[in-house]
Amino acid sequence: MALSSTRVKTRAHVGPTVRPTVRALLEGGLRPFSQIVLSRNLVTGGFVLAALCTFPRAAGAALVAVAVAQGCTLGLGFGRNAARDGVYASAAVLTALAAVTGPDGSSWALVIAGAALAVLFAAAFSHLLAKHALPALSLPFVAAAWVVQLTARLAPHADGATMDHLAVIPVEWFGTGWLDVPAAVLYVHGTIAGLLVLAAIAWHSRIALLLAVVGVMGTVLAHAGLRSGVDIGPTDLTAAFNALLTAMALGGVFFVPHPASVLLAFVSGALASVVTYALFPLSGVLSLPLLSLPFALTALLVMTALRMRERDRNPSTALLTATSPEDALERYLMRVRRFGEFAWLPFRLPFRGTWTVTQGHNGAHTHKGPWRHAFDFEILGADGNAWEGEGREPRDFRCYNLPVLAAGTGTVESVRDGVPDNAIGGMNARENWGNTVVIAHGSDLYSVYSHLKPGSIAVKAGDPIRAGAELGRCGNSGRSLVPHLHFHVQRGPSLGSETLAADFGDVVSRADRTVTISHRVIPAEGARVRPIMRDEALAGALAFAPGSQWVLTDPASSATEVARVEVDLWGRRALRSARGALYLESYENALVVVAFDGAHDSLLRYVLLAMARVPFDQEGTMQWTDRVPRRLLFAWPWAFLDLLTVVAPGFNDWEVHYASRRSEGALAIEGRSDSFRTAAQLSLAGNAHRLSITRGSVERVIMLAPQDNDQRSEVS
Repeated sequence: MALSSTRVKTRAHVGPTVRPTVRALLEGGLRPFSQIVLSRNLVTGGFVLAALCTFPRAAGAALVAVAVAQGCTLGLGFGRNAARDGVYASAAVLTALAAVTGPDGSSWALVIAGAALAVLFAAAFSHLLAKHALPALSLPFVAAAWVVQLTARLAPHADGATMDHLAVIPVEWFGTGWLDVPAAVLYVHGTIAGLLVLAAIAWHSRIALLLAVVGVMGTVLAHAGLRSGVDIGPTDLTAAFNALLTAMALGGVFFVPHPASVLLAFVSGALASVVTYALFPLSGVLSLPLLSLPFALTALLVMTALRMRERDRNPSTALLTATSPEDALERYLMRVRRFGEFAWLPFRLPFRGTWTVTQGHNGAHTHKGPWRHAFDFEILGADGNAWEGEGREPRDFRCYNLPVLAAGTGTVESVRDGVPDNAIGGMNARENWGNTVVIAHGSDLYSVYSHLKPGSIAVKAGDPIRAGAELGRCGNSGRSLVPHLHFHVQRGPSLGSETLAADFGDVVSRADRTVTISHRVIPAEGARVRPIMRDEALAGALAFAPGSQWVLTDPASSATEVARVEVDLWGRRALRSARGALYLESYENALVVVAFDGAHDSLLRYVLLAMARVPFDQEGTMQWTDRVPRRLLFAWPWAFLDLLTVVAPGFNDWEVHYASRRSEGALAIEGRSDSFRTAAQLSLAGNAHRLSITRGSVERVIMLAPQDNDQRSEVS
């Protein structure tokens, strides 16, 4: 039931060797305990260890198991990161607890042997399941615990020790009750242990605590439906703690918290209970405890089955680099706000210049039924006509023979060419799509470009394609009365497959004298739209090249923060300091600050507020809207609203309206929300950027300046 993650939160560096060594010891000693409740938080691990201390023998066995497992992890060459992550040692802890808390107990020799065996099982299961991108969960622990218990039948424990609770705690605090459910995660019982486990979960995540309760409610439902009239006993206790773990894992770890994930947690909790009831007779026949096997089986079953969905939505798969359900939810919302739900980056408009949507979704002519999610684009002049002159020939039309561009990166799936252009007003109903290019963008996601000019297609099947590459020229082939570009996104590779709703990113539109950039929009019929015209000077000033260093300064307090641009194993760019990190997406059309992670006093968070999105467009004045999380300005009590955010994802956001104005060598961006104002003076000449955030009458100014080589030498 452990989690693995390569992500480690940044911390201020104090001392050259002492603090890293102490932290490594704390991580290696406490993280095995926090992993039991699907967390990597060290304080959470402390609460779990405290819960075990209510039974001294259990705590002693767990600590011995940690020492043995970490020794094996390092000795077998699995690496220091594996030891600090605590995944292998967590399996060892649970194996030791199952051994010493069982009805017959186990000797210390078996505890040590079980810990070593658990490390081997954890490594082996992780390797086998990694091929299918699945976690091992509690399978290594269950396997090791069964081996230990089978061995104990031939070599019963010799020390005669019993599982007595801590003598200073009144015996009545160890009576049976619902708090035995969280305590049973550690294979102990009692009010104190249960409360401490709940405290551990709550410290890690309020969402996880909610999901734990929801999972137990699933067991209540299963008991009422399958065991109505039967008193609650050990079978139901096993079902309840397995449901608790299943709900926490599926609702907040492997899927993004969402109303759908809460429902999934409830249903999965009930399902884990059913699996427990189904396996209990077999467990009795084999004389082996179920432990958390129902949790592992149910979670793996649901995760594998949901991979067959047509879309990874509601709930969406979470990034395993997230540190908590709140973190996963925040990252998901930040990404969706900026890039849409259909892809990491929305599709770009498949042309240059300003075109008009002459038929949109659910159009009056051909965009109906399974093919309703489609667009027809033409170019209209000031007179409202799509042609010049008499408009009798395809070449008279403004869009004819203009480049058609790939709307996203992918691979050419198929090409159809050789269909002649129609005369104006004519139609080729036998070859409906005309000359067409189909591009594959991933599983069940294809874009289609139809009615192209014959002989103009510049790609072939199998070619890799980047967004913006020319595919062919606009024509009048197929079922087309006048030259236009037909574009849609569909589920399958074959022409005629069911279409999907897809939004475009970075769409520029003009109403009177106001120019608006929409980073996610489905253009309406009649809309005049164009893609961004890239401003090279602005893009260069905000390139944030990997390896570059930036200095953030607060002139009022003289606080300084030095950050460096890094690229991680996933190719994500981050501006990282000792206090936090900004995750950046600097692509062709804009700089987008995707998320902030770190201490509340980090100056980096003001960068997100002031310049969450900076479009690289050449327009002199523009406006756009973005959303940023409230937690950027409030640490408490907004953290408690994470629970509400699960069922109302937009509640914990601020909508910010930005407006930009270009001047000689600079770009000014002003932002306004209901609670604060921002202003950014961005230098295009390599000088410092001035950022300010105003709440009420209080203004906070931050200077963001590139650090040149001379400054780096002085700092070092």
